[in-house]
Amino acid sequence: MQKPAMFADRIELCGNTDVYFDRCQRLLECSDMLILAESGGHQIAVWGSGLTASDYSAGGLHVCGKIACIEFDGGL
Repeated sequence: MQKPAMFADRIELCGNTDVYFDRCQRLLECSDMLILAESGGHQIAVWGSGLTASDYSAGGLHVCGKIACIEFDGGL
C-alpha cells in the first residue's frame, strides 16, 4: 500500500525556534527574516528573525531562529 502524497515528506516544529524538514528539494531564498524552501512539490516560507538554515547535505533542512509564521504555497 502506497502512502498518500501528504505523508511523503515530514516537517517537525520544535517550539518557536526550530523547524526540521525531512527532505528539501531546494532552498529558494535565505535571509535572517525569510527562509523559502521547496519540499514535496510545495513551497514553504518560514518567517521570523535571526533565521539560519543548515543541514542540507542529507537532503534535509534545519531552520533555526525566532519563528513567527510558517506559510504553505504562498499563504493559508
